[in-house]
Amino acid sequence: MHTLSPEVLPWAQGLLAVLVLGLTLAVIVGVLLLARPQALFALNAWLSRWVETGSTFRMLDQPHHLERFFYRHHHAVGAMIAAGAGYVLWSWAFAYDRADVLAILGRSWVTAGLDWVPAALEVAVVGLHGGILAVGLLVFFRPSLLKGLERTANRWQDGPATTPLDSVVGNLDGTFEGHPRISGLVLVVSAFWCLLALAPFIADVLAR
Repeated sequence: MHTLSPEVLPWAQGLLAVLVLGLTLAVIVGVLLLARPQALFALNAWLSRWVETGSTFRMLDQPHHLERFFYRHHHAVGAMIAAGAGYVLWSWAFAYDRADVLAILGRSWVTAGLDWVPAALEVAVVGLHGGILAVGLLVFFRPSLLKGLERTANRWQDGPATTPLDSVVGNLDGTFEGHPRISGLVLVVSAFWCLLALAPFIADVLAR
């Protein structure tokens, strides 16, 4: 039998706990199907409540215009955007050291020829935040210059219809209610067989 290594043990314990819990629940449901199927069906009918989400999603799936707020307070919005981008650029210029990043990545990156990655990330970050700084300054001083870009980009796109998904699919209640004892026997036998198959691994985990 293969023993679990210390690296694998933590996630193996969690996985086994979930499996054992699910199989134990399957055994309980199977026993109820064999002994008290009507009580189980009554509990299932009480728990199986359909929640209609269509009206909620229809409220969310519509445009919400915030342009007036941003234009009215463009000085505050532009200042916050420019301050955030300026802080990132200032940190890169005065508080950033590429050697620290290479030390964190390790010598394996250098020997593998990947020491160019930090420099490439720097170029991307500086370019991105330089653009964000320019947008912040435009919002602060001349927000009207962005109206053309806003009209081009701010187009409402209808999402896919969710009606086919907002329905019950694969309901097995009729199968269980039509053959409760056969279903219960299958559940109990299958769950016990899985527990027996997992027994060596459970014993290995408990022995740690």
